[in-house]
Amino acid sequence: MRDVPTSGWLLVAFSALRAGFLTAAVLMIARGIDLVTTGDVARGPWLWALVFALAAGLAAAAETWIPSLAQPVEERRWRARAWRRTLDDSIDSEVPAGERISRASEEVERFAHYRATFLGPLVAGAVVPLVVLIAIAVYVSWGVAIALAVGTALAPVLIAGFLARVRSSSGRYRAVSGRLTGMFLETMRVRHTMRMLGAEASRRAAIAHQARALRDEVMALLRRNQLVILITDAVFGVLALVASAVFAVAGVAYGWLTPGIGVALVLLSALLREPVDRLGRSFYVGLAGRAAGERVRAALAPDPDPAPAIDLAAPPLKTSSDAILTLRGASIVRGSATPVTGVDLEITAGTLMAIVGTSGAGKSTLALALAGLVPASGVLLGSAPASREALHDSVAYIPQRAVLFPGSVRQNLALAREGASDDDMLRALSRAGIDARSELARGLDTVLGEGAGGVSGGQAQRISIARALLTKRPLLIADEATAHLDPASSARVIAALRDATRDRTVVMITHRHDEAAVADRVVRMSGGAIVGDGLPAEVLEEGGAR
Repeated sequence: MRDVPTSGWLLVAFSALRAGFLTAAVLMIARGIDLVTTGDVARGPWLWALVFALAAGLAAAAETWIPSLAQPVEERRWRARAWRRTLDDSIDSEVPAGERISRASEEVERFAHYRATFLGPLVAGAVVPLVVLIAIAVYVSWGVAIALAVGTALAPVLIAGFLARVRSSSGRYRAVSGRLTGMFLETMRVRHTMRMLGAEASRRAAIAHQARALRDEVMALLRRNQLVILITDAVFGVLALVASAVFAVAGVAYGWLTPGIGVALVLLSALLREPVDRLGRSFYVGLAGRAAGERVRAALAPDPDPAPAIDLAAPPLKTSSDAILTLRGASIVRGSATPVTGVDLEITAGTLMAIVGTSGAGKSTLALALAGLVPASGVLLGSAPASREALHDSVAYIPQRAVLFPGSVRQNLALAREGASDDDMLRALSRAGIDARSELARGLDTVLGEGAGGVSGGQAQRISIARALLTKRPLLIADEATAHLDPASSARVIAALRDATRDRTVVMITHRHDEAAVADRVVRMSGGAIVGDGLPAEVLEEGGAR
């Protein structure tokens, strides 16, 4: 019941009105029949029956209209929550972000359909017979009403038991559908590699095989759906009609029902089938939607913070007044590993700091934590523990490989600051070492293809630096920004990072000592801990020349 939206309860209200008006119309018809059988004029009851029937038609139209308006609203609401949650997730998730969003989109669609078109009608299906049974108890017989109520209550229970037996089949369908979707997305991602390996035919055959498996599951699901409809209509529908007819005939024969009321009892039996009809028509929506809702809620549940709390009672770390960010016994947990532990460090405003170390020393993990991309303890902005949101607002992160999206250079730069002018973008590009007019074929309108196609690797990295500069965040972190560049391009990137210290702080992760030598300060890491901190000449010499 917690999942029934406001629109669902509104639909329940209109369903109750429809049932009440239809019941009143049937009772007016019964009154008219009884008047005719006694030779009286029945013009009044016929007229009232028509009025009540029209009112029932209007209520039924509202029932049809409400779910169609509610579903898009529900989808937008739950999609927004799911996507916000996905964007807030740590990058250490075992499931790739694209796959999580794809799954969330499918699950939210089922859940929204379930909430908008199944739950309200399902509750309404229970309310409608209640209205009818009350009318039968008042105008026909309490005994008949109780007997019909027992049969009406048993029908959904028996159907629910049948649905529980086919629940696993819908699970098989979702599993096969998910495998096909994942296979297709992965094929598109690595299509160039498969083409070079000549593996198109085998991959095509694998996708075709999975598509056939999905088709078989769809057909099996449709067969089960038709079976449920057959059972509900042929068994419970016939039983409700037969039971009502028996009571009506017996009542008229023994004189405790008038002919009109006997006819009304048979007509009202059609409304008693409403719960069965609704379940039979939409049982798959209910099964799939409820399961999807459980998965959506589980995905939206906040993760427990794996980082230990900071002991604010501990002696304060001595910090200089110009420290922009402080690490105090910082530790980082990634899965079952703790790649960084017990780090004390000050990042001084307006400087270029290089963090060096061998592969696996914890440099990149520390950079991700400083950017708020993985959870960590002991990270302070000012004197307060830094939340992930505060780090996002204070730090611009540049990864090893430039992340640029298909579109123009202008569109990529606009992601950093909404409303940035062309002049702002050109200045940012210039500071990043790119003369847009001479280096980019069409300036800001230069189109970037998939994987930053259309510009060189060095240009792509400097465009990402320009984008970081546009954010105006005070701290810029470049994680191995030259790892995949040639020496000339690397030199231009380092020069751009050096220039950025004019109005912000830069932390540069690198394994190249020649690049670290241009920094104001070098920190050397090993085994997840800081083992050297000072001037470049001192720390690099201590660490050994490369």
